Amino acid sequence: METVGAVLASLIAVAMGFFAGRRWVSNAYLGALFGVPLGIVSATLYFTLALLIARAWPRLLDAHLVGLCVLAVLVVGTACAAAGAVFGYRKSLGVRLF
Repeated sequence: METVGAVLASLIAVAMGFFAGRRWVSNAYLGALFGVPLGIVSATLYFTLALLIARAWPRLLDAHLVGLCVLAVLVVGTACAAAGAVFGYRKSLGVRLF
C-alpha cells in the first residue's frame, strides 16, 4: 500500500514537472532545477496523505515503511520531476517550430 502510493507520487511529480517545463521554463537547465521544488512538493503531498490515512485507519499503514517511502519519493520524485520538466521544455520547443 505504501509503495503504491510512493509510485503514484513519483508519477504525479513527473506530470507536474512536464506541465511546468512546458509552460514556465525558459531553458533545459532551469527545468532541471525547477524539478527540485516539485519533487519536494510531491513528497510533502505523499506524506500528508499518508498521515491522514494513518489517522483515519490506525492499523492500515506501517510507519517505518511510510518513512522509507517518503525518503524514496524525495530522491526519485525530484529526479522524475526534473526529467519531466526537461522533457516538457523539449516538447514546447517542438510546438513552437510549427
